[in-house]
Amino acid sequence: MKGSLRRFASPAVAVALILILALAAACNGDDDGDGNGDGNGDTAPRATAEAPDGDAATTIDVSLTEFSVSPSAATAAAGTVTFNLSSDGAMAHNFRVVKTDLDPDALAVDEDTFMVNEADVDVVASSANLDVGDTEELTVDLEPGSYVLICNIPTHYDAGMTTAFTVE
Repeated sequence: MKGSLRRFASPAVAVALILILALAAACNGDDDGDGNGDGNGDTAPRATAEAPDGDAATTIDVSLTEFSVSPSAATAAAGTVTFNLSSDGAMAHNFRVVKTDLDPDALAVDEDTFMVNEADVDVVASSANLDVGDTEELTVDLEPGSYVLICNIPTHYDAGMTTAFTVE
């Protein structure tokens, strides 16, 4: 739930927990060393789509820092959208595109994992966990509607790593 960090006695305890959880999340799921966590040894992003013939593609640069998701544009035309992701902070981040009409800070957070439960929302694209300085190109076909862009490493969403995104 929102505000789950507020139950800690001091900001120092909350910061320590954030760092521990971020390090644990960054170590998960990359058994093949390629950085995308899929275990098959390739380096391609997990969610990609190619532009249909004749369709123009939109490119959005996204900076992931503590604690914000900062796209170069808040809207895009429907169709193929490429997100050029850059982990510009001091810790690992990831990126999720969630189709929803909810406000950016209204997604339900699991109180045990401090993460948005991705099974309860419509995640249409996701990146690997990106270490400091890493980049990834994530291409997806988006329908018109409202979206929320988030980092779903434990505590990052609650700490403000979310922003609205509209596809027209």
